[in-house]
This record gives sequence, structure tokens and C-alpha cells, in this order.
Amino acid sequence: MRFSGSETCVDALRIHNEYTRDHDCLGGVVLNLFDLLKLWEPAFSPEKAKVHLARYNGEDHPLDVFIQGGFDKWQSRQSNRNFKLPYVVSLIQAGSPTRWLFAGLFRTVECVESVGPKPVYIYTLERVPAAEEWVGRLYLSSNYTKRNSYPYGETLAGDLAVTELLAERLSIGQFPGFKKVNLTKSQLDVVVQQNVDSWRSALSSVKGIYLITDTHTGKLYVGKADGATGIWGRWCTYSTTNHGHNVALKREFGIDAPPEREKDLRFSLLEIADLHAMPGEIDARESHWKEILLTRSHGYNLN
Repeated sequence: MRFSGSETCVDALRIHNEYTRDHDCLGGVVLNLFDLLKLWEPAFSPEKAKVHLARYNGEDHPLDVFIQGGFDKWQSRQSNRNFKLPYVVSLIQAGSPTRWLFAGLFRTVECVESVGPKPVYIYTLERVPAAEEWVGRLYLSSNYTKRNSYPYGETLAGDLAVTELLAERLSIGQFPGFKKVNLTKSQLDVVVQQNVDSWRSALSSVKGIYLITDTHTGKLYVGKADGATGIWGRWCTYSTTNHGHNVALKREFGIDAPPEREKDLRFSLLEIADLHAMPGEIDARESHWKEILLTRSHGYNLN
């Protein structure tokens, strides 16, 4: 389905959503991202754009970077002159090789080469305001699975179909319940830095026993949160320090550790307790879990 310039983007998405809802399928109706881009930015054309297919690069997960609010800065640093054309269409891989989240339409302003052992190109990219309403909300499908992360616009001009429109911009999400807590370090940082209300309210309402997993070594650390601010207060400390001042974790994730090591941490809950629980009760449960999970002999617990 094509849309003329007289139709608004909202109209286009409304038609798409209503048809999908009424027919319970796309039924051949395909809303293409580049059609929308032309509505948002009349000067845009596929020939004037590079597409940035942001994938895991061995160090950073772009979706985590986006949710943390650091995508623009992250994208601006390139090892090659990847954005030579007037526009950049930024997409983030979302779960599968063919599923992408729209992260923005940018105008290329300038590029400065940074002097160093390896060339680094710092781009100034300006977001197109008319496209901002849809950032973090549009999901797309594409048959493009080649390794090139910076294809020309013409390559994907007819291959970015809108599959989903979220009601709100993608974020860390609401607190899922104590039994389902399983956060990466990056996700924990987002929760703490953004002071997400549902997470803060839940985690500050309980004491308890938590588990930290080092996904690189497989080692575990069992910890307790028995202070007045509950698990929330304890995990805020991990967010700012990586190690929470625990001796073994400090050795592994302290100031001398490579910055990427913190990405190996995951945080989950083993059990929770009332804020009025006595310290002795919490200590006993912590000891129980250390014995069950063998974290004294095979993990990061030293006592």
C-alpha cells in the first residue's frame, strides 16, 4: 500500500492497524518504512540514505544502549566513514535477524576524524523531529540477512515492512513480579538511573536474598539485602560500583577490571522477606542459599 503526500503518517498507521485488527492478518497490505520516511521528511529518498543496522558488535547490545538513552552517542563513533550520505536510517536488531526497531531518522551534519592508533570517525547526526514520535515504537521485518551493517537505502527500499506499532516508546518495562526478576547490569543501570517507579516501589518494599551471576565464568554470588531501603538500596550500590564492596566481586569487577566485564553480570532474586524481618532471619536464609548453590567453594562468596 502506498500513501500520497496528502495523507498524514497517523492516517497511514491508523489504516494499517485497523485493517490488521479487522482481518486478523496483513492480508497483503504492507506499510513500508520508507513510505513513512518520505511523509515525515519530504526531502528524503532511499538514494540519499545509508541504513544503520545496529547489531551486537561483541561489546555492546544496541537495544540496551538505546533503552539507557545512549544510542545517539554510541552511533556517532564509527571506525569507517559509514555515513557518507545526507540521511541515516537507524534500526536496532530486536530478537531475531529479521526483526528491527526503528531508532530514528538522522541528517548527517559533519564528520571529524579522531587521531589515534586506529581511525575513529566522530559524526554529528541531527534527528529529524517529524520522525521522533515513532522512535522506539515501530517494529519492522526485513529479509535482509547479510553481514553488512551499513547498506545503502536502495538495498532496503522495498524490504522494511511495518509489523507492529507500540502504544508507547520501548523502555525497561514495568516490574514483572519478584519471581521474574532477571536483569543484566545494563538493565539494572537503566532502572536505577531512570528511577523507574514500579521497580523502585517493589524492590524498596522488601528485604531478601539475591543472586548475582557472572555469565563469563559461570560463578555465582549470593547476597543479602537487610537494610531499611531493602533490595532497591542494595542494588543501587551495585549499579554505581559494579561490585557492591564485596571482596571477591571487587577483585573481579573493580576499578582494574576491563570496562566490558560488568556486562557479564545478571541480577535475580532467590527469596524475599518483609522489611520488618530480623537480621538473624535474613542471615540464616543467606547461609542456606550459599550451601545449596555451593557459592563458597565454587563461587564468589568468601564467608
